[in-house]
Amino acid sequence: MRRFTAVLLSLALCMGGRAEEPLGLLELFNYYEYSPSLASSGQPTRDQLPAIAAAGIEAVINLVPVDSPDAYAEEGELVRALALDYRHIPIAWEKPTEADLKAFFAAMQAFRDKRVLVHCYANARASAFVYLWRVRHGGDGAGRARTEAWDTLVRIWDWNAGYELRNVPTWSSFISRASSAP
Repeated sequence: MRRFTAVLLSLALCMGGRAEEPLGLLELFNYYEYSPSLASSGQPTRDQLPAIAAAGIEAVINLVPVDSPDAYAEEGELVRALALDYRHIPIAWEKPTEADLKAFFAAMQAFRDKRVLVHCYANARASAFVYLWRVRHGGDGAGRARTEAWDTLVRIWDWNAGYELRNVPTWSSFISRASSAP
Protein backbone atom coordinates (compact mmCIF):
# COMPACT_ATOMS: atom_id res chain seq x y z
CA MET A 1 0.00 0.00 0.00
CA ARG A 2 2.84 2.41 0.85
CA ARG A 3 4.51 1.72 -2.47
CA PHE A 4 1.21 2.38 -4.29
CA THR A 5 0.78 5.68 -2.41
CA ALA A 6 4.36 6.70 -3.20
CA VAL A 7 3.81 5.93 -6.89
CA LEU A 8 0.59 7.97 -6.93
CA LEU A 9 2.33 10.89 -5.23
CA SER A 10 5.21 10.72 -7.71
CA LEU A 11 2.79 10.68 -10.65
CA ALA A 12 0.87 13.64 -9.24
CA LEU A 13 4.09 15.59 -8.85
CA CYS A 14 5.11 14.83 -12.43
CA MET A 15 1.71 15.88 -13.79
CA GLY A 16 2.02 19.48 -12.67
CA GLY A 17 1.12 21.59 -9.69
CA ARG A 18 4.33 20.49 -8.04
CA ALA A 19 5.37 23.98 -6.98
CA GLU A 20 2.18 24.50 -4.97
CA GLU A 21 2.21 21.19 -3.12
CA PRO A 22 3.82 21.02 0.31
CA LEU A 23 6.60 18.51 0.74
CA GLY A 24 4.88 16.86 3.72
CA LEU A 25 7.95 15.61 5.53
CA LEU A 26 6.93 16.58 9.05
CA GLU A 27 8.18 13.29 10.48
CA LEU A 28 11.78 14.39 9.88
CA PHE A 29 13.49 15.67 13.03
CA ASN A 30 13.13 19.47 13.41
CA TYR A 31 11.70 19.72 9.89
CA TYR A 32 10.98 23.18 8.48
CA GLU A 33 9.57 23.98 5.05
CA TYR A 34 10.54 27.43 3.74
CA SER A 35 8.75 26.96 0.44
CA PRO A 36 7.53 24.08 -1.73
CA SER A 37 11.06 23.86 -3.14
CA LEU A 38 13.21 24.26 -0.01
CA ALA A 39 13.18 22.55 3.38
CA SER A 40 15.63 21.79 6.15
CA SER A 41 15.75 19.19 8.90
CA GLY A 42 17.82 17.20 11.29
CA GLN A 43 19.45 13.92 10.24
CA PRO A 44 17.02 11.68 8.34
CA THR A 45 17.20 7.97 9.07
CA ARG A 46 17.89 5.42 6.36
CA ASP A 47 14.22 4.42 6.53
CA GLN A 48 13.08 8.01 5.87
CA LEU A 49 15.02 8.41 2.62
CA PRO A 50 12.35 6.78 0.39
CA ALA A 51 9.71 9.13 1.87
CA ILE A 52 11.97 12.09 1.04
CA ALA A 53 12.11 10.95 -2.59
CA ALA A 54 8.36 10.21 -2.67
CA ALA A 55 7.64 13.73 -1.39
CA GLY A 56 9.29 15.15 -4.49
CA ILE A 57 12.68 16.12 -3.09
CA GLU A 58 15.17 16.09 -5.96
CA ALA A 59 18.39 17.02 -4.16
CA VAL A 60 19.79 16.53 -0.66
CA ILE A 61 22.55 18.66 0.86
CA ASN A 62 24.07 17.03 3.94
CA LEU A 63 26.01 19.32 6.30
CA VAL A 64 26.71 16.62 8.92
CA PRO A 65 30.34 15.79 9.71
CA VAL A 66 31.03 12.08 9.29
CA ASP A 67 31.74 11.67 13.02
CA SER A 68 28.35 13.07 14.13
CA PRO A 69 25.91 10.88 16.03
CA ASP A 70 23.44 9.14 13.71
CA ALA A 71 25.49 9.99 10.60
CA TYR A 72 26.01 7.10 8.21
CA ALA A 73 28.77 6.94 5.63
CA GLU A 74 26.58 5.40 2.92
CA GLU A 75 24.01 8.23 2.93
CA GLY A 76 25.16 9.62 -0.43
CA GLU A 77 25.01 6.18 -2.02
CA LEU A 78 21.51 5.57 -0.64
CA VAL A 79 20.23 8.98 -1.74
CA ARG A 80 21.68 8.60 -5.24
CA ALA A 81 20.11 5.12 -5.50
CA LEU A 82 16.75 6.92 -5.16
CA ALA A 83 17.69 9.02 -8.23
CA LEU A 84 18.27 12.18 -6.14
CA ASP A 85 21.20 14.55 -6.43
CA TYR A 86 23.43 14.69 -3.37
CA ARG A 87 26.12 16.93 -1.90
CA HIS A 88 27.97 16.36 1.34
CA ILE A 89 29.55 19.47 2.85
CA PRO A 90 30.69 18.48 6.35
CA ILE A 91 30.52 21.57 8.60
CA ALA A 92 32.48 21.48 11.86
CA TRP A 93 30.19 22.63 14.68
CA GLU A 94 32.91 24.68 16.39
CA LYS A 95 34.33 26.19 13.21
CA PRO A 96 31.99 27.01 10.33
CA THR A 97 34.00 28.73 7.59
CA GLU A 98 33.47 31.03 4.64
CA ALA A 99 34.74 28.16 2.44
CA ASP A 100 31.94 25.95 3.82
CA LEU A 101 29.43 28.67 3.01
CA LYS A 102 30.79 29.11 -0.53
CA ALA A 103 30.53 25.34 -1.10
CA PHE A 104 26.94 25.44 0.18
CA PHE A 105 26.06 28.38 -2.07
CA ALA A 106 27.57 26.52 -5.05
CA ALA A 107 25.43 23.45 -4.24
CA MET A 108 22.30 25.59 -3.88
CA GLN A 109 23.08 27.27 -7.20
CA ALA A 110 23.60 23.89 -8.86
CA PHE A 111 20.24 22.71 -7.50
CA ARG A 112 18.42 26.00 -8.10
CA ASP A 113 15.64 24.43 -10.20
CA LYS A 114 15.14 21.44 -7.91
CA ARG A 115 13.27 20.71 -4.70
CA VAL A 116 16.01 20.67 -2.06
CA LEU A 117 16.30 19.27 1.46
CA VAL A 118 19.23 20.65 3.48
CA HIS A 119 19.98 18.68 6.62
CA CYS A 120 22.45 18.43 9.45
CA TYR A 121 22.30 16.68 12.81
CA ALA A 122 19.56 18.82 14.44
CA ASN A 123 18.72 21.50 11.82
CA ALA A 124 21.01 24.09 13.40
CA ARG A 125 23.79 24.18 10.76
CA ALA A 126 21.23 23.58 8.00
CA SER A 127 18.86 26.38 9.07
CA ALA A 128 21.80 28.79 9.52
CA PHE A 129 23.14 28.08 6.05
CA VAL A 130 19.63 28.28 4.54
CA TYR A 131 19.13 31.62 6.32
CA LEU A 132 22.38 32.92 4.79
CA TRP A 133 21.29 31.64 1.36
CA ARG A 134 17.95 33.39 1.73
CA VAL A 135 19.41 36.76 2.72
CA ARG A 136 22.35 36.73 0.32
CA HIS A 137 20.88 34.95 -2.71
CA GLY A 138 17.22 34.24 -2.20
CA GLY A 139 15.62 37.65 -2.22
CA ASP A 140 15.12 37.85 1.56
CA GLY A 141 17.97 40.28 2.00
CA ALA A 142 16.18 43.46 3.04
CA GLY A 143 13.43 44.84 5.20
CA ARG A 144 10.53 42.71 6.35
CA ALA A 145 11.67 39.63 4.40
CA ARG A 146 15.02 39.66 6.20
CA THR A 147 13.29 40.04 9.57
CA GLU A 148 10.99 37.11 8.78
CA ALA A 149 13.97 35.01 7.67
CA TRP A 150 15.76 35.84 10.94
CA ASP A 151 12.67 35.04 13.03
CA THR A 152 12.41 31.66 11.28
CA LEU A 153 16.08 30.90 12.01
CA VAL A 154 15.72 31.79 15.69
CA ARG A 155 12.54 29.70 16.00
CA ILE A 156 14.26 26.65 14.49
CA TRP A 157 17.27 27.00 16.79
CA ASP A 158 15.00 27.44 19.81
CA TRP A 159 13.47 24.01 19.10
CA ASN A 160 16.80 22.53 20.19
CA ALA A 161 17.08 22.91 23.96
CA GLY A 162 20.50 24.29 24.81
CA TYR A 163 21.21 25.35 21.23
CA GLU A 164 19.34 28.64 21.26
CA LEU A 165 21.24 30.88 18.84
CA ARG A 166 21.89 33.51 21.49
CA ASN A 167 23.73 30.84 23.53
CA VAL A 168 26.08 29.74 20.74
CA PRO A 169 28.52 32.61 20.11
CA THR A 170 30.48 30.77 17.41
CA TRP A 171 27.38 30.52 15.26
CA SER A 172 25.80 33.88 16.09
CA SER A 173 29.11 35.57 15.20
CA PHE A 174 29.52 33.55 11.99
CA ILE A 175 25.95 34.31 10.89
CA SER A 176 26.36 38.00 11.66
CA ARG A 177 29.61 38.27 9.65
CA ALA A 178 28.34 36.16 6.76
CA SER A 179 24.95 37.87 6.48
CA SER A 180 26.55 41.27 6.02
CA ALA A 181 29.12 40.07 3.46
CA PRO A 182 28.49 40.87 -0.21
